[in-house]
Amino acid sequence: MKVLVADVADSLDRAHKMWGWYLALGVAMIALGAYAITYGMAATLASIVVLGAVCLAAGILRVAAAFQSHGAGHFALFLMLGILDIIVGWMLMQHAVAGALVVTLLLALLFVFEGIYGLVGALWLQFPYYGWVAFSGIVSLVLGILLWAEWPISATWFIGFAVGLNFIMSGVAWSALALKLKAA
Repeated sequence: MKVLVADVADSLDRAHKMWGWYLALGVAMIALGAYAITYGMAATLASIVVLGAVCLAAGILRVAAAFQSHGAGHFALFLMLGILDIIVGWMLMQHAVAGALVVTLLLALLFVFEGIYGLVGALWLQFPYYGWVAFSGIVSLVLGILLWAEWPISATWFIGFAVGLNFIMSGVAWSALALKLKAA
């Protein structure tokens, strides 16, 4: 137990010494988030290209894993999924505008179904504080309907806005952590 307490105290001491870096990270993320919201189309396209690069890299790794897992019985499945990842990643990187259209439409569908599921589930089960889950379902449903109704225009700004908002919220969290660590 004493070792655990000493490890936690040591970790807090090291984090306390690094509070300035955490604050710098938070401020940088807030600035990047504000930029992404201000320049929504550029942030949307950049996000789609990055998503494509991640899919491409995942596909390459999955194909490599398929050849490493021979005898596991899933060679063909891993190989096909890897090739599909590579194709999707390459297409997203080459056709970012079309990718933004497709991703936004898929997100709209996801929000609609997620909202319906959350709302119906909350009303059906009525667990404690189910009203908040029902409210969340309504918000998701309305967001999905609005994205779908405004599609394809919503594809030009929504992904960049969502990424920017996420960066701002993460930046605020990192900045708050840094200020708490400074005071500790």
